[in-house]
Amino acid sequence: MRNNKSFSKRIAVMLSASFFITGILLSSCTKKDNELGLGLHPDEDLVGLSYIDTFSLITYSVVSDSIVTDELSSGNLLGSYVDPQLGKAEASIYTHIRLEGAVDFTPDGGTLSDIVLDSAVLYLDITGFYGYLDEQTFEVYQVTEDFFEDSSYYSNSTLNTDAVDLVESGMGSITPNGTLLSIPLSLTNFAQPIVDQSGTGVLDGNDGDGEFIDWFKGLHIKVKNTSQSAGEGGILYLDLESTDSKITLYYRDTLGNSSEHDTLEFDFNINSSCARFTNFQQDYTGTMVEQILIDSTLGQELFFSQTMGGVRAKIDIPYLINILDSGDVVINKAELVLPIQYYPGDPYYPSDIFYLVMENEDGTISFIPDYSDSPGGNFDDDESSYTFNITRYYNQLISGEITAGPLTILSTGNGVSANRVVFNGPETILKDKPKVVVTYSKYE
Repeated sequence: MRNNKSFSKRIAVMLSASFFITGILLSSCTKKDNELGLGLHPDEDLVGLSYIDTFSLITYSVVSDSIVTDELSSGNLLGSYVDPQLGKAEASIYTHIRLEGAVDFTPDGGTLSDIVLDSAVLYLDITGFYGYLDEQTFEVYQVTEDFFEDSSYYSNSTLNTDAVDLVESGMGSITPNGTLLSIPLSLTNFAQPIVDQSGTGVLDGNDGDGEFIDWFKGLHIKVKNTSQSAGEGGILYLDLESTDSKITLYYRDTLGNSSEHDTLEFDFNINSSCARFTNFQQDYTGTMVEQILIDSTLGQELFFSQTMGGVRAKIDIPYLINILDSGDVVINKAELVLPIQYYPGDPYYPSDIFYLVMENEDGTISFIPDYSDSPGGNFDDDESSYTFNITRYYNQLISGEITAGPLTILSTGNGVSANRVVFNGPETILKDKPKVVVTYSKYE
C-alpha cells in the first residue's frame, strides 16, 4: 500500500512554472480522434481499415537541463534517498527568514544578561514524501551572500554559506514523523548572535539597509547522509509558506521573582515575502542510467524519466512515414503505449501523467498537435503503462506539416516532486514492450 501522505501529495502536485517552459499535453483516444481524417475524403474513396503495431522504436535517456526552482507555489523538497536503479538523489533548500516584527530582547529595567535562552527550533511543515521516512542527518548553514525574490534561481544554483552548522551539536539525526520536521538549532551559533543585535537597528525590520535580511541573509537547509544504501531514505515535500514553517526562539526574562519567569516565544517566519529555491543533485555512479548516458543504445532495454532536473526519457519512431509506401492513407487512430516497471506498494511510485514534446526546426520545443484535444498520457495502474494519443501528430507528420524527430517524455511537477519512472525498452526481456498502435484507411 502507498502511504496516504505521499499519495495525496502525488495527486496534489500540479504543473510547476519550470514545467511550462518544456511541458506538453497529450490525450487518450476519443470520438473526435476516431473521426480525425475520415472527413478528408468521401466514404466511397476509403478502402477499409488496416492495423499495424510493429513500428521500430529507439528509446534512451538524456540529462535534463536545469529547471527554475525559485518560489514554486507547490512547495520545496528536502532530503535524499538511494534509488536501487537510478542512484542517489538529493534536495536542499535556500531560504530567507524574516522577523515576525521589530524586536528588542532587552527587558525593561534590565540588560541582555537578564535574558536566558532555552531553545531554538526550525519547524518545517511536511505535506508528503517520496521513498521512506527513514532517519536522516539534517544540517543548516547561514547564507553569506545576498539573494532576491525577484531573481531567478535554478536546480543547480548555489549560494555561499558560513562553515558553521547551526544545528545543535549531536541533534541533527532525525526521523521525520510525516507531519512536522523539528530541527533543534544551536543557541550559541544561531540564537545568541541574533539576540545580541538588540538595540543596533538590525532587529528593527526586515528589508531596510542594516536591517535583518541585510545582516542575516538566509539559511541553507540540507542533509548529509553519507551512509545511505540502496532502498533507503526519502525526499520530504515541504510547505514553507505554511504558518507551521518557521523558527521559534524560546527564552525567559529572569528579572523579578522566579515565579514570574515565564517562557516567551519569538518567531522568525518563512513566508511568501521570502526568496527561496531548491537545489537538486543526482549521483548516477554505477547505475544503468550512467551506462545509458555513455551509450544510448543501452536504452533499448530500459530507459528512465526523473523529476528534480534529473534525466529525461526520449523516444524516436524513425519509420513512421513509411506507411505511405502502401499508398495514400489517412490515420484514423494512433497511440503510443509505454509500459513501465512498477508494482503496487513500490515506494518509488510513478508520475500521474506524462506529456510529449517535439522539437521544431528552429530548435524550439512545443506541444504535439494532440495537445489541443485532451490531457496527456495518464498512468494506468492496472496495466502499469502510459498511453498517449498521437493521431494528429501522425497525420501532420505524413502530410509534411511537421518534421519527424525524437519525442521527449516529460513529467508534471519537475521542480516540486521526486517521482521517477523506469520504462521498458523495445528490447526488454519482460513481456510488455513499448509500441505504436495505428489504425489507418487507404483511399483511392
